[in-house]
Amino acid sequence: MTSEIAATAGTESCAPVTLSVIAPCLNEEGNVGALVERTLATFDALAIRAELVIVDDGSTDATWARVTEEIERDPRVRGVRLTSNGGIENAWRVGFNHCDGHLVCLIDADLQNRPEDIAKLYKTYLREVPDVVQAVRHPTRDVRRCRLFSRGLNIVLNLTFGTRLRDNKSGFILTRRDALATILRHRFTYRYFQSFIGVAACARGLRIAEVDTDFDQRNAGRSFLSRFPILVSLRIVWELCKFRVEVARAAAPAPAESRWSHRPLVADPTRGKA
Repeated sequence: MTSEIAATAGTESCAPVTLSVIAPCLNEEGNVGALVERTLATFDALAIRAELVIVDDGSTDATWARVTEEIERDPRVRGVRLTSNGGIENAWRVGFNHCDGHLVCLIDADLQNRPEDIAKLYKTYLREVPDVVQAVRHPTRDVRRCRLFSRGLNIVLNLTFGTRLRDNKSGFILTRRDALATILRHRFTYRYFQSFIGVAACARGLRIAEVDTDFDQRNAGRSFLSRFPILVSLRIVWELCKFRVEVARAAAPAPAESRWSHRPLVADPTRGKA
């Protein structure tokens, strides 16, 4: 069972937080500094009160040391450290329980999604007011080798769930708190639920606006996908079948409150703040 062993935050303020950016980290010591610098610069450019919540998902390198350094430098940075790796969805949930923004943005810490593009997602939300803004990733340089896998899975997801999203499995999204809580409600357990975030939103009747963004090559650290593409693909296909069954069951006549059982996304009132 993954548990929190440290939670820190900057100085409290009476002003409400407009946007919380949640960034899960697993052995990202080489990316934390740039992630913070570029994300805070985006906050400054948008001229909004925002925060960056970094969740160290059981890293074995110096990721947490880098996070605590950034927390000391700027009160807009928060950090949560987990005892072991619980997966990206668990890290999203933990970050959700430690953030205060009315809007929440999920972004990977490896800098393949550009922190500067948070502004694109935010401005699209202001302009179109959808439930969810999802980035459509366009790989650059060497990342194009992963395009076939991503496109293939996107086609399968669209055919299976009757959606028309251009980048179904993109986890780079910006949404309201209540919409994110709705997306993350599910009955079964999934290892790669991030692959179903688009179809999960559509299954709940949420409206998605899509935004074109660049998808860069990783500059530091290692990607799990490049090492085990076949195994990951098989697991995702199995979980796709499970999620299809779950969606079908939820669509069947039943009391609304019983259709989607889930772990509650409620902030712990006893959480620590430094």
